[in-house]
Amino acid sequence: MYIINKLKSPFFIIFWLMVLTVSSWASQIEDMYKDLTLLDRTNQIGRKSYTTIGDKFYKLYAENPSGRYADDALLGAARAYRRSFERFNMQIDLDKALNYYRMVQGAFSSAAARRAYLESADIFIARRDSTSAKFTLNKLIQKHPKSMEAKEAEKKLASLGANNYSSITRPAPSTSSASNMQAQKPASTPRQEPVKNIAEEDDKDVVSVSAGQDSGATASGKTVNVHGIRYFSDQDYTRIVIDLSNNAEYSSHWLKADAALHKPPRLTIDINNSILDGNVSKNLSIKDGLLSAVRLGYHPQDKRTRVVLDSENVKDFTVFQMSNPSRIVVDVFSQERKEEVKRPVITASNTQPQKAQSKSDNQDMKTKRPDDLPKDITLGAALGLKIKTIVIDPGHGGKDPGAVYNGLKEKDIVLEISKYLYEYLKSDPDLNIHLTRNKDVFIPLEERTAIANKLKADIFISIHANAAKNKAASGLETFVFNVTNDRAALEVAALENQATTKSISDLQGILKDILKYSKLEESVSLAGSVQSCLVKNVSASTKQNLGVKQAPFYVLVGATMPAILVETGFLSNNDDASKLKTSAYRKKVAKGIYDGLKEYISKYNNF
Repeated sequence: MYIINKLKSPFFIIFWLMVLTVSSWASQIEDMYKDLTLLDRTNQIGRKSYTTIGDKFYKLYAENPSGRYADDALLGAARAYRRSFERFNMQIDLDKALNYYRMVQGAFSSAAARRAYLESADIFIARRDSTSAKFTLNKLIQKHPKSMEAKEAEKKLASLGANNYSSITRPAPSTSSASNMQAQKPASTPRQEPVKNIAEEDDKDVVSVSAGQDSGATASGKTVNVHGIRYFSDQDYTRIVIDLSNNAEYSSHWLKADAALHKPPRLTIDINNSILDGNVSKNLSIKDGLLSAVRLGYHPQDKRTRVVLDSENVKDFTVFQMSNPSRIVVDVFSQERKEEVKRPVITASNTQPQKAQSKSDNQDMKTKRPDDLPKDITLGAALGLKIKTIVIDPGHGGKDPGAVYNGLKEKDIVLEISKYLYEYLKSDPDLNIHLTRNKDVFIPLEERTAIANKLKADIFISIHANAAKNKAASGLETFVFNVTNDRAALEVAALENQATTKSISDLQGILKDILKYSKLEESVSLAGSVQSCLVKNVSASTKQNLGVKQAPFYVLVGATMPAILVETGFLSNNDDASKLKTSAYRKKVAKGIYDGLKEYISKYNNF
C-alpha cells in the first residue's frame, strides 16, 4: 500500500511524465531519421518532403532547446536541409543547413556538435572552398582536441592539398580602382532612362543590381515620402539611414567608376513611387575614407528618388528595409566579408599609448553616441584573439516605453539592469564597456547596432523584458539573430521591433543575405553561457528556463560581432513582474548575465 501511495504522489507523477516525454522525443527523432532514409531511396519525391522533415526536427529542438535530445534534433534539421540541397540544388536549403550546423556547434559540446563540424566541413570541401573547410576543421580540433572527431578532422586537413581553392559565393562589388572597375562586365543590361539632378550617365554604368523584391512585399502602394537621411561614419564601416513615410519598393545598384567624368565607383538606391522632400539635404560630404559623399536626386516622370553613395574604399555592402518607422538602411564595409564562421576576433590594443582618461570619463557611464565617439579607435597591433570591448544596450527608452504591465515600464527595468551589469564589467580593467544609453532617451534600433560596429565591439548584448497575451507565460530566454518559423519567437521579435508578425515574416527574406555574414556560432555559444548563468543566479525553475532561441530582431541586424538579446522575464506575468519590481532581483539578473559573459570571455580569451 505504501508503494502504491508513493507512486500516486506528485513527485512520481512528474517523474514518470518526464521519462515518457524523453522517450517520446527519442522515438520521434528515430522515426524522422527513418523517414529521411526512405526519402533518399525514393525516386519520385519533391523537395517539400525534405524540408517538412527538417522543420519537424527544428520544432522538436525549439520546444525544449535545453533538453536531452535538443542537439540531436537540431543536427537532424541540418542534415535534412543538407540532403535537400544535394538533391534539388536550392541555395536556400544549403543556407539553412549551414545555419543549423553552426547553431549545434555553438550551443553544444556533444557528439552531435562534433559531427556538425565534420559535416559542415564536408560541405565546404565538396564546394572546393578549402579556406572555410580548414577553418571549420581547425575549430573542431581546438574545441574538442581529444575526441575521435578531432582525429578525423586531422586526416581531412592532411588531405586538403594546395590545389584546393577558396570560393566566395557573393562577389565583392568593388575595388576603388577605376581601371579595374572598367574591366568588369555588367551584371545586367544597362538602363538608358535619364535621372535628373544626379548624373544622367549613372544609369549606363550599372555593373550589378540587387532588387528589393522582398522589401516590396510590405510596401503599401502609397507614394513614399523621403523625408530625411542620417549616417554613422567610420573609416571601416558606415551606416546610412534613409527615412521614409512608409515602406517602399526599392532597388540597389553598384556602378563602376567613370574616369572620363571623374566619377568614383558608387552605390545607388532607387526608391520607386516616391517624393523627395524639399528640405532634405541633396549633398552630404562624409570623407571618412570609406565614402566621400552621399548625393540625392529626383526623377519626377517616374517618381523615383535616387540616393548615390560615392565610394572611396567600399569593398562590400548590404541594403535592407526596416519598419515602424519605415527606413532603408545601407551598411558599407572597407573589407570584403567571407561567407564563413569566424571566431570573435576582436581585439587588440593600440600601438600608441592611450591618453589617461579623466575620472568623469571612467565613472559617469557616458552614453556613446556616434558624434561623440573617439576618432582613433583602431585594431592596432593584434595581440591574439582577445575580447576587450563590450557594448550593453538597454532596450527602448524615451518615447518608446517598451512593454508596460503591472505598473512597470520595460525601458526603466532594463536600464537599471544594464547599469548594474556595466558596474560589474567595469571592475575588470582589461575590458572596455559602453552603454548605448545611460538615461531615459530614445535611440533608434539601427543606431544601437551602428554604435557597436563603430566601436569595433567584440560583444553586443541587448537587454529587454518580455510580455505576452498569455498571462501565464513566464521565464527567461536569450535570442540570437536568425530567421525562423517559430511563431512564439516571431511574436517576441514583433514586440521588440514594434512591428507585426506579418512584416517580420516579410523581413526575413531580406535578412537571409545578411545572415550569411553574422557570427551565428559565436552568438549561440555566448547566448548559451549567458542563459545558463542567468537561470542559475536567479534560481529559476526548469520550466522558467526557456533556453536559447532565434528570431529576426532589428536591433541585432548588421552586427559584425557576436550579438545576443536577453529577455529577463515577462512583465505581463504577475510572478515575474513582482520579482522585477525590486532592485535586488534586477541586480541578481545583472550578476547572472555578467557571470555568463565572463564564462564566454574566459573560454575565448584562453582558447
